[in-house]
Amino acid sequence: MKRGMRLALRASAVLGVALPLLGVTPSSWAAGDATYTVFTTDDNPGGRATFWSYGEHFDVQDQQSDGYRAVGYLWANGVTYRLDDANGADTPSNGGWVSRDFEFAEGTTVMIEVCLRDGANGPNLFCSDWKTGTA
Repeated sequence: MKRGMRLALRASAVLGVALPLLGVTPSSWAAGDATYTVFTTDDNPGGRATFWSYGEHFDVQDQQSDGYRAVGYLWANGVTYRLDDANGADTPSNGGWVSRDFEFAEGTTVMIEVCLRDGANGPNLFCSDWKTGTA
């Protein structure tokens, strides 16, 4: 019994040193539980987009009654998906956001961006940087 405990302690010590060197931390052991969020770059962010890796859920929110719509983009597997929240900031009719669920393979690279837009076909304004994550 004592020998088994000593082996377990040695293994824990080795893993405790080796895993961080490999870039593995306890928070990264649980696959599929990351959240990635971006905001528009205007002075009082009017748009937000979030991707949850657990369940591959993407939502876009218009956070300001400024006449613009929030437009979120999700890129995965060479395809760009677009979601618009055009109903104004936090309107009760849509719960304040639009959302969509996806089914990507575990470990799929995704990228998200959010912009403001004046109308459905206006130019993108105040776009966030693209943020990369993993499904």
